[in-house]
Amino acid sequence: MLRLSTDRKVTPLATLKGGKWYPEVKNTFGLPASHCVGRTEFCDQHCYAERIEGYRPSVRKLLESNWEAIKDHLCDFDYLYSGLGKLVSETHFFLQHHEVPKDQWVFRHFWDGDIPTEEFALAMAKVAEDYKDISFWVYTRTFDVVPFLAEVPNLAVYLSVDRGNVWEARACEQRNRWVNLAFCGDTWSETEELASKFPHRRKGPRCPELTKKIPLVSDGMGACVECGLCIKGVNNVRFAASNRYK
Repeated sequence: MLRLSTDRKVTPLATLKGGKWYPEVKNTFGLPASHCVGRTEFCDQHCYAERIEGYRPSVRKLLESNWEAIKDHLCDFDYLYSGLGKLVSETHFFLQHHEVPKDQWVFRHFWDGDIPTEEFALAMAKVAEDYKDISFWVYTRTFDVVPFLAEVPNLAVYLSVDRGNVWEARACEQRNRWVNLAFCGDTWSETEELASKFPHRRKGPRCPELTKKIPLVSDGMGACVECGLCIKGVNNVRFAASNRYK
């Protein structure tokens, strides 16, 4: 059985206990970073999610259980669609239960890991169509599956672009002009250099959580929900590992 994760950065509702924010709604899904199809050298150096797996055994165990649940069904659309649908149904219930305002109903695919197959992408698209009142978003380096995520208004898709895959990303973007771009570099200067490889596109702002313009959690709301840029897919965005990790 697939299991959800909590994430302070993307939660629409958190409670302050003992000076720390605790998410009240599970609204993220992940797989182990070791199974990322489009992993690059940049990922090897800077994957924040893999570090979390290393120092939080309970998180690693949850992610590994998700992988065990799907590894023999990666090309079985019906199985994947059913599993993802149950996860989002659970999130939907708790959003209602906690009376979260509808403009804050959000779900992030792959806070860790990445889209493993075309069938998984198709399942993501179908679930988003089933839950039109939830805004979904995903960053991916699995560029081959991007066409299967097209034309879903409430699913924002970002290509994670770094120095190891920039030309593959450009080729994907040229075939899928609707897609968004997340430029990932060691420094902000490097993110601008990557963005320059797409002169027909906006370079996008620096992630405001990384630059400390928006706190990780503010008044019980995660930075991504407070910002809304990636969730709504309104612009490209840039992430610099020197400021932390994306």
